[in-house]
Amino acid sequence: MARSWLIFLCLSFILLSANIEADASHCSIKGFPLVRNISELPQDNYGREGLAHITVAGSILHGMKEIEVWLQTFSPGTRTPIHRHSCEEIFIVLKGSGTLYLASSSHEKHPGKPHEHFFFANSTFHIPVNDAHQVWNTNENEDLQMLVVISRPPVKVFIYEDWFMPHTAAKLKFPYFWDEQCLQSPVKDEL
Repeated sequence: MARSWLIFLCLSFILLSANIEADASHCSIKGFPLVRNISELPQDNYGREGLAHITVAGSILHGMKEIEVWLQTFSPGTRTPIHRHSCEEIFIVLKGSGTLYLASSSHEKHPGKPHEHFFFANSTFHIPVNDAHQVWNTNENEDLQMLVVISRPPVKVFIYEDWFMPHTAAKLKFPYFWDEQCLQSPVKDEL
């Protein structure tokens, strides 16, 4: 009986070690080739119906220090939550069209009524640090595909229920969905 228990413990340890090693290799920046095929990179919706997200070059997965690049596709009617973050963000619209809602009122009590900005394929726009915003694919017939570049990764996101929710009540989401599995150490909050 004691020998069976010892064998069970040894096998459990070996299997646990293999799982830890597999997880570590998924999140490791070692071995990533300089040139990668985007279609072979991991893609997920992270529980958000209508979203397809690929981290093209990231801080957690690829060791980027100053910027991060995402390829995101939104199906018709899909949108981001109303949110803000302590980084700059640049969007390059590759396909489709939509609406950016932007409230440049980080110094006020709440975001307030946002300004609407329509965008289209081959356009670009940027989001200043801490400005609450939301991106919608308002095109009923076509996916919206954008290349997104952020500064100062990994990103800390504050999510709002509506445009009149106080900044102090916004919910911090950190690590963000695509960093959850691989982020090992906490990052200083700069907000």
